[in-house]
Amino acid sequence: MTAPTVYGSAGVYRFVWKEPESIVAFVSRLRQDRNGNTTAEIRLEGTTLPAPHLHQARLNLTSSTARHSLAKQLSERYAADWSTILEQLAVLTLERERAGEPVLTLTSEDAVKPRPFLLPPLLPEREPTVVFGPGGSGKSLFALFVGMLVASGTSHRALGLTPTRRTDVLYLDWETHEDEVRRRIKRLTTSLRVAHPVKLLYRRCVAPLADDVEVVQETRREHNAGLIVIDSLAPACGGGEDLMLSGAATVFFQALRRLDTTALIVAHPSKNSDTKSIYGSVFFTNLARSVWEVVTYQGVGEDSISLGFFHRKSNLSRLNKPFGVELTFAGDEGAIEARPRDVLSIPSVSERASVATRIARLLDRSGALQPKDIAERIGILPATVRKELQRMHEKGSVVAMEDGCYGAMTKEEDDAPFSF
Repeated sequence: MTAPTVYGSAGVYRFVWKEPESIVAFVSRLRQDRNGNTTAEIRLEGTTLPAPHLHQARLNLTSSTARHSLAKQLSERYAADWSTILEQLAVLTLERERAGEPVLTLTSEDAVKPRPFLLPPLLPEREPTVVFGPGGSGKSLFALFVGMLVASGTSHRALGLTPTRRTDVLYLDWETHEDEVRRRIKRLTTSLRVAHPVKLLYRRCVAPLADDVEVVQETRREHNAGLIVIDSLAPACGGGEDLMLSGAATVFFQALRRLDTTALIVAHPSKNSDTKSIYGSVFFTNLARSVWEVVTYQGVGEDSISLGFFHRKSNLSRLNKPFGVELTFAGDEGAIEARPRDVLSIPSVSERASVATRIARLLDRSGALQPKDIAERIGILPATVRKELQRMHEKGSVVAMEDGCYGAMTKEEDDAPFSF
């Protein structure tokens, strides 16, 4: 019997035997127990039969007894060399799973390209970005808006958000349902001002990502989706007290790594808001490549919400400047407009900015000031202000004057994607 042709990778495979039988096998949901047994869900089809479906079951790939028993059962339905078919299926699947990624040789002479972003500065290519904030902060709405920018290839120049390319976007939703997301897309489209309809791939999710990753991978590959939006992190991990353990984070990010694509993950904050961290184990922050905190303000009775975005962690670049977005709602069903908002002008939000950022903004607007006046205006202890001014002076971002005042240093605009 000839060897099958094998398609797929990362835990999702399709085997095709053309001679002498026309058999197709689908293998997914591979799991390994503590004893080293590897099981997989398999679906077998006879492509030339009037009713092609033959069998679907979970098979212990490492058990000769299990394969022999299934081969005997299949022989009663369709005459084929099932012992050989199942042996090849088991051996080739285990071989690919255990081989993992190929070993590459990297040298100092290799050509190095600039670090790619799908949407600067938020979405580094093929990396996970987490945006976290409290419930009702507008983070999910903003994540959907980002997905729409990428899916349509639309630039929002006022916000300084320009995708480097257009790609399909897969929205994985653990929080609401398709009707609500459809409604939000309709309302946000007005702000994009695009000539063509904006299309997103949507999937309502229930099972944790790690338990469903093979299906998600098949969907992503079928549509060649270059961005996955996960809303939100806790239910995508299965929730519960296990979120405080490192295992929850490692299992989630292992599943995400199988997808091998850019990911935007919506998350909630830790109970102690002063820690400025993602809820759960510290490994959720450690394993994300970029983390943004969302702090919001909405006045009573107002038809708008202001969001301040603060870059808390990056493994790929320096931390970017904070930026602000104002979402304005035309009633409960009307258009949602996205506009830039000076992050330091948002009540209560500006307090989350760094001391250096607040000092720089004050000096830029008010001119040279004494350290005690700066401390009084931004509500920071004078000693803290003097220490930060010294550091800023050493970096060349402020100038010290003979009368003891400090002023903003005039310099060329840096390469930060956002400015105040």
